[in-house]
Amino acid sequence: MKVEYKTIIVPADGSENSKRALQHAVSICERNEAQLIIVHVANIVSAISNFDQTPISGGYVSEQIAEDMEETGKKILEEVSKDVPSDIAVKNVFEVGSPGPAVLAVAKKFNADLIVMGSRGLGPLKGLFMGSVSSYVTSHSTCPVLVVK
Repeated sequence: MKVEYKTIIVPADGSENSKRALQHAVSICERNEAQLIIVHVANIVSAISNFDQTPISGGYVSEQIAEDMEETGKKILEEVSKDVPSDIAVKNVFEVGSPGPAVLAVAKKFNADLIVMGSRGLGPLKGLFMGSVSSYVTSHSTCPVLVVK
C-alpha cells in the first residue's frame, strides 16, 4: 500500500520552528504533488492577556485588537508563503481561536492527509519538550502529524 499525501496543513506563527516545519512540508509536497495549506491562528485568549492593562468590559474585545491580530496574522501568512516554490499549490487560512482546535478544524475542513508543525511555537511555554499546541494536535488529530524539532 502506498501512502499519498495530497493535502498538507502547516500551522505558521512566524517562529523558527514553524519555518522549519514549512521546509519539511514543502519537501513532502514536491514529492507528492500535494497542495499546501498554511494556517495562522490568532489566539484571542493570549491577545487579551497581553492587554490586561486595558479594561475589557464584559469580555468584549475591542475592534482594534481584533483588526491588529488579523493584520499581523495576514502579514505572517504572506511572509511565510513567499518561501513556497511557485509550482506548489498553496492556500493561506487565517483563523481566530484556540490554536490546537483551530488547526484541527482546518485539517478536517480541507480533508488533510498530514499536518506538519513545529514542536514549539511562540507561546509562553518555550521550555517544554513539546509545546501545548503540538501536544494537543498530535493527541486529537485523525490524520498523521509530523512534529519538526
